[in-house]
Amino acid sequence: MHRLYPEKLITVITSDVLEGRLVQVVKQRGASGYTIFRAQGAGSSGEQSGMLDIDTNIVFHVVVPLAKVSAMLDALEDLARKGHHLRVLVSDVNVLWPEKFE
Repeated sequence: MHRLYPEKLITVITSDVLEGRLVQVVKQRGASGYTIFRAQGAGSSGEQSGMLDIDTNIVFHVVVPLAKVSAMLDALEDLARKGHHLRVLVSDVNVLWPEKFE
């Protein structure tokens, strides 16, 4: 069995307009990287087909140590307070190489 190390996965679902801001947030708070997917679906904000530039969502993933989660969530809350629509999920994950996320 492999040795696994606990980390946190922060997932943000939002408009692609915020992509640059999210990248800035994670870089300023010390994350080593992130992954972005284009997304479509439906929820409380209606249907997001992804067919128009104004109708495109992204799913933004970043894995961080527990010590960095609070600062990241504070920055995401700031964006929400400014009127941006965000769905933020925080999950427990295990990784093989924790040094990749420090």
